[in-house]
Amino acid sequence: MNPVFDKFKDAPWLIHTESEPSSYALEVAKAERMWKAKNYPIRPGIEYGDFIDDSTPEGYTRTDITEKGVNLFLYKYKDEAKNRSEKRLIYYLHGGGFVRGNGSYCRQLALLHLQRLGVPSVAMEYTLAPGAKYPVQLDEVFTGFTYLTKTLGYKPSDIILAGDSAGGNLAAALAVRLKRLGIGSPNCLLLNSPMTDCTLSLPSHKYNLGKDIVFPAGVSPAIVAFYVDDKYLKDPEVSPYFGDFTGFPPVYFVADDTEVLCSDSVETAAKMYSQGVKVKAHIFHGLWHVFATDVQKTPESKLVFQEMKEFIEGVAS
Repeated sequence: MNPVFDKFKDAPWLIHTESEPSSYALEVAKAERMWKAKNYPIRPGIEYGDFIDDSTPEGYTRTDITEKGVNLFLYKYKDEAKNRSEKRLIYYLHGGGFVRGNGSYCRQLALLHLQRLGVPSVAMEYTLAPGAKYPVQLDEVFTGFTYLTKTLGYKPSDIILAGDSAGGNLAAALAVRLKRLGIGSPNCLLLNSPMTDCTLSLPSHKYNLGKDIVFPAGVSPAIVAFYVDDKYLKDPEVSPYFGDFTGFPPVYFVADDTEVLCSDSVETAAKMYSQGVKVKAHIFHGLWHVFATDVQKTPESKLVFQEMKEFIEGVAS
């Protein structure tokens, strides 16, 4: 019995790939993880350098924006005709457990999504915990969204919200806030192994202990406490799982079935579907947390981005 999936076996919104991952994925993962472990420290609040290539490739442009102390990095095609033909914009929020992630990291993710999905992309470098706690990060994310709509002229329905892990939390939480304020619905959401329940109470947090190669001992409540006080844990702007999704935009989830955060995708997708949301969740096997952006040259990563591309093409702009 697998409590993470058993009740969803015939769910029309769920794809569960149970085959073993490609050997290439595992080989590349080992090399990549050794590099990142050396160059990407995980201690909260520590300063660290850029650990990836931060250049802008030929054919693309980068614009750095600072709005009310918040840094945004906008990537577009150098060819303005291509930019004009795609009216939408991806608003990307990086992961890192709310306690890590630098400008170089979020810039690389924005560029990746433009290259793979063909949509101009902007990433935010939000303030890290524990130097600041909720609602600071979500307020900054909201400030960035307001800049995109009020200053750059995008309609809410032009903007695709995307993020991984803690950034997936912030993307979903932003959609919750936009709904509460009646500002307008985003185009859709692309959520990569998001944390949707900061109470850490969903089934995979227990069932996948010791199986998750990134968080073998689970997600520590201490890390969550760096970000948010206990009294807010069930607030939908902190734990979107507890929200009302009626009228929500379409949502694509990707995760792995060995993750402790797997149920955050599966249970949230199920709840969304039951409330009339167009949703798709693809759960892989034997990979790791945010594998699709962590190691980008694998067949599995390429498949995820192809599915994302098809998903957003199926959403009316």
